Formats: sequence, C-alpha cells, structure tokens
Amino acid sequence: MVFSRRHILAGGVGTAFATLVGRQRARASGTTASSFICGINCSGLEDTPPGIPTAEMLHYYAAQGVRHIRLPGLWEHFQPVPGGDLDDEYCRIYRSVIEQCRLLKISITCDPCHNYGHYRYQGQDLCFGDGHLTAELFADFWGKFAHRFGNLSNITGWDLMGEPSNLPGPSVAAQSGAWQAAAQAAITAIRKTGDKRQIWVEGYGHSSAQAWPVNNPSLHLLHDPARKLVFSAHCYLDRDNSGSHYYWDEEVAAGDLVSGGPLTTNVGVERIRPFVEWLRTHGLGGNIGECGAGRQDRAGAEGDTEWLAALETTIRFCRANNLPLYYWGTGRDLGPTYPYGLEVDHGRTAPQWQILKQYL
Repeated sequence: MVFSRRHILAGGVGTAFATLVGRQRARASGTTASSFICGINCSGLEDTPPGIPTAEMLHYYAAQGVRHIRLPGLWEHFQPVPGGDLDDEYCRIYRSVIEQCRLLKISITCDPCHNYGHYRYQGQDLCFGDGHLTAELFADFWGKFAHRFGNLSNITGWDLMGEPSNLPGPSVAAQSGAWQAAAQAAITAIRKTGDKRQIWVEGYGHSSAQAWPVNNPSLHLLHDPARKLVFSAHCYLDRDNSGSHYYWDEEVAAGDLVSGGPLTTNVGVERIRPFVEWLRTHGLGGNIGECGAGRQDRAGAEGDTEWLAALETTIRFCRANNLPLYYWGTGRDLGPTYPYGLEVDHGRTAPQWQILKQYL
C-alpha cells in the first residue's frame, strides 16, 4: 500500500463553533491547564526495514525535557500472519525501546498499528471493510499485544490504529462504520485481558481534526467498560494539513486549502475547533496525537518566526482546552533535514524546540 502518515489529512469543511472557555472541567483525558501534556512522536519502527531509535536519540529527547512519547510500529511486523503468533524478534526490539524510555522516565503510548486501516499480506492490500481484514482479526492482535506488553510500567496507553483511511464503502458513514466496528472489537479484546489503561481512538479520514465531525458521525458510540477512551485527532499547519509543505510564505500565498480562506498563524486553532466542539458535544476526552510545523519562513533565507508563532498558538489553544498534544516528529526515518523534524541538523538544534520546551 502506498500511504504517508501525513497524506491528505485535510478533507472537511469548517463547522460552527462556540467560543471556548479554557478552564472548563477536564474530560476523560484527565488533563487540566496546570497538568498539560505535551509530548512527541518517535517514528521509524513502522518502516520496512524498521528504523530503530538509538539510545543517543532517546537520551537527547529526555535532555530536552520530553516525558511522553507516542511510539509507532507496524501491524505486519508484530504479526506477520493475520491471526497468527506475534513475532518475538520485533517484539523484543519494540520492548527494548520502551524499557530504555522507562529508565529515562519517559512514558509511552503504543501505536503498534501505524497502518491506516490496512494490512499487507502475501502481496495483497487488505483493509477493514473488505471482508478479509475483519474486526475479529484486529481483536486477536490487540488481545495478544496487550497481553505481551501489559507488564511494562511506563506504558500509559494504547493507540488502536494510525490514521484509518481509504476503506471501501458506498459512503463516508459506511467506511467510518467499518473502522468503528474494528475499534470496538479491539477495545473489548484489550479489556478482556484486564488492562485498564487509556485507549486512543483515531478518526476515520487520516484522523483529521478539521473533518472529524463529518468523517466520524457515530464514533462517539464506542463503548469502553473502563471509560478511558481518548479520541485522537491530527493537525498539521501547512496549506492542506498534510505536513508536506515547508516554507511559510508559500503557504500564505497558497491559502488554507482546507477551509478555503486565508492561511494565518491561527490555522491550527481553526482546524482543531471542530474536533473540540465534537468532544464537548458528546462529553468525551481527546488529544492531538500528531501536529507538525516547518522551520523556515522563506526558502534560502533565515527566519522561522511565522511557523513558530503558528505552532505556539496551536499549543496554547490545546492547553486552554485540556487537549494534550504530541508533536510529529522525530526518528530514524525522518532524518535531521526533515523540515518538521526535531533531530539535530549539522550541529543545529531544530527551532521548534524553542516552543515545545515551554510546554513539555
């Protein structure tokens, strides 16, 4: 399957949104303005072959003040045959990263299925809703995964599936329904193991915050006997919410292709508002599981003021609305030159740390 974790996050229209009061009661996510969680994503293990985070990288994140990491993996790496046994070697690698983070006092949310609702098997692309990649198979995986990793004390939550998208069906409701059925099966399987941690549920349509209410008409009906579901949306700050454009002046010239209006440093606020309103309408907890911003305002020139202003405005909005945020990203696959990345680039610290370190 040919997907990028940042492909086509856009896809919705704005919805009416009432003015938010920042310090209203916290939801199921358990956050308050004084206990705001800001973390990062550490990617690479979801790639083929896996890009394993090094001890040096993890120590660097800890030195910046990182205390929360979302750790992607790939379903096929963990379970090479649908319904089969978990792969011991890949589990060992994934566990070793988690254990290194424990020693660094970093908590982990496991994202072992960074798969977009798909699974590659014997040259075929299987997906939820196709009659082959069933909810039962997803439940089988999650029961085994939670049992295998549930004894690790610094795991604080399970992210069921990264950005479910492009599923078959005659309508968005039908496509979203296929994801919802799989998610419910996985939730039930995890709770049957006795685990009580948070379960993150991403939204259909690349988990777009802007399009969440349209793409997920009934996701709020999911049932968790432990009442610890956290709905996790994604938001990038470039023209189309894809995280694939790098110069602020070009983004302003292109405009906000998601809303059809101008693109300003308030872009993150405008894109996250519909998601926050959806959470409040249904009395649910949520977070922003991925958010990214560039580091250069103009090609070939120094300056990052506008990108950083957009990032800080977004984080402040999330903090005011009890919405934890995880920045994308870091990792072996992104490399030091990725404009949204946080790795050291030729001895230079990524400018995004200037903002993030105020909230970590």
